[in-house]
Amino acid sequence: MTKEQKSMFKSLKKEKHQHAFIDMLVSQQAQLGKFGHWSEAYRAKCRKKGAPNILDALVSGEV
Repeated sequence: MTKEQKSMFKSLKKEKHQHAFIDMLVSQQAQLGKFGHWSEAYRAKCRKKGAPNILDALVSGEV
């Protein structure tokens, strides 16, 4: 995630907007290629901080 993307994500207050942003980001990374490691790195960072992981919610269809 770029600094600009991180800043944009932090400015989103509604959870559904955050989910949509992460969904867009995952799609963007898939199309660009070479960034397959991004989702695992994001999951690890969330686990380390004890934060909820939006990616897991997207995969399981909870969103």
